[in-house]
Amino acid sequence: MDGNRGRRHVSRRTPVSKALGRPRQVDSTETRNTLLEVARRIFARDGYGATTNRSIAEEAGITTGAIYHYFPSKAELFAAVYDQVQNIVYDRFEVALSKPGSLIERFSSALDAAVELNRSDSSLAGFVVTVPTEVQRHAELVDLLAPIRSRSTVFITQLVADAVANDEFAAGVEPAAVEDLLSVVMSGLAVFSTVTGDRDRHSAAVGALHRFLVGDLLRRPGHPPRNG
Repeated sequence: MDGNRGRRHVSRRTPVSKALGRPRQVDSTETRNTLLEVARRIFARDGYGATTNRSIAEEAGITTGAIYHYFPSKAELFAAVYDQVQNIVYDRFEVALSKPGSLIERFSSALDAAVELNRSDSSLAGFVVTVPTEVQRHAELVDLLAPIRSRSTVFITQLVADAVANDEFAAGVEPAAVEDLLSVVMSGLAVFSTVTGDRDRHSAAVGALHRFLVGDLLRRPGHPPRNG
């Protein structure tokens, strides 16, 4: 009699249990954010023209073709990076707008926010300072970036408009000129931090500007020298 007869066949294969893992949408969002962060650093370092999708893909750890799943062109990737940077920067700056205070106090809060952002990620300023030049050099960026660039204008315009409403300006001061001045100061400090690559110098320059704004930078006539 066959000893195996009547025995039930039991498979030796162990069933594979599928781990739940993360939803695909979560992975897709994380990949997109990583792609934007890597692209920001490379655009800031190499400029738009010299940057290639291959260099971004290699550093992001994805294939070049995968980039097109998120962005149909390098120009749209650049615009998406700019949009992200504007959101990061002006979300922080608008906290200054939400606080009561004078124009100088609120603008000073925005300057302090810029120092903190630069210390946490210098590529933010490094990217922003390239935008005006890149727009002039590459026509495909003009229409893509125009709606995004308006956010910085709105921030400065609101600061000045509030100062006008509060009757803060001396006689003869043109609000439009103040808007230009504040824009130049903000962009100039961003350029300075990028060119020097020295976060401490950037912070010190902002500190000196604070003292200048409140009239505490220079020794008043008749006061003894600081080291005297």
